[in-house]
Amino acid sequence: MSKILEFKNICLTYQTLKSETQAIKNTTFSIDQGEFVSIVGPSGCGKTTVLTMISGLLKPSSGEILIDGEKVTKVSTNVGYMLQRDNLFEWLTVNQNIMIGPKINHKKNCLSKEKLKELVNKYGLAGFEKSKPNELSGGMRQRVSLIRTLALNPKLLLLDEPFSALDYQTRLSVQNDIHSIIRSENKTAILVTHDISEAIVMSDKIIVLTKRPGTIKQIINLDFDKSLTPLERRSDPLFNKYFEELWRELQ
Repeated sequence: MSKILEFKNICLTYQTLKSETQAIKNTTFSIDQGEFVSIVGPSGCGKTTVLTMISGLLKPSSGEILIDGEKVTKVSTNVGYMLQRDNLFEWLTVNQNIMIGPKINHKKNCLSKEKLKELVNKYGLAGFEKSKPNELSGGMRQRVSLIRTLALNPKLLLLDEPFSALDYQTRLSVQNDIHSIIRSENKTAILVTHDISEAIVMSDKIIVLTKRPGTIKQIINLDFDKSLTPLERRSDPLFNKYFEELWRELQ
C-alpha cells in the first residue's frame, strides 16, 4: 500500500513571553491509503494538536508532515476536518449545508447535482434534502456533516471526537454509519477519541501517545475480520483482548 500520510520526527513547542511548553516530542508515524487509524492517550497529550498540524492550521516547531509526498505548508482541500460538533448552519437545508464547502472554495462543479443526490440517497437522507438541521436526529446531523466533509473529495479525513456529543445508543448507531460511509468511499481517516472501545471498533490500527509532551508509546495493529461492522466487533473475542492491552498502555 502507498503511504498517504508521513508524520516525520515532529516536535511542537508553545511559546509565550514568560514560558514555553513542549506539546509534541519526536513523533513519527505513517498511514497507508485506505487505513482507518485512531489516536488515543491521556488528556492533554496532544491528540487534537496532531490533527491540527496535519490539517495545516498549525505548523510544527520541527520535522515535516507529508500528504501524498507533498509537504504540508498550509490548509488544503486534500484534508477534510470533522469536529466534535456537527456545526451545521441551522438556517440552511440539508442540501445547502452539504454544498457549503464547494461554494466557499469556489468548486461548486466538483459535486454535481447527480452526485449530491446519490450521496443523500445512499446514506439515508432521501426525503430530507430540504429539511433544516433542527428537523433531523443527532445521527442524521452527523451524516450530513460527514457528507459535507466528503463533498470536496479530500484524500484524508480528520475526525476529532465526532461522536462525543451523542447519547450512547445513538453513538453506537452513528459509529456504524460513519464507518460504513468512509469504507464505501474508500477514504483514509484519523480519529481522535478518549473512548478505548470506540478506537477498537473503528480502527485498523491505534496509535497510543504518552502524557505531555506527547510521543508514540505504542502502535497496535488490529486483526479483526474486515467485514465486521463496529457493532459486530464489540462481540468478537478479540475485542476484550485489545481492550485489556490498551487499558494497560494507558495506565
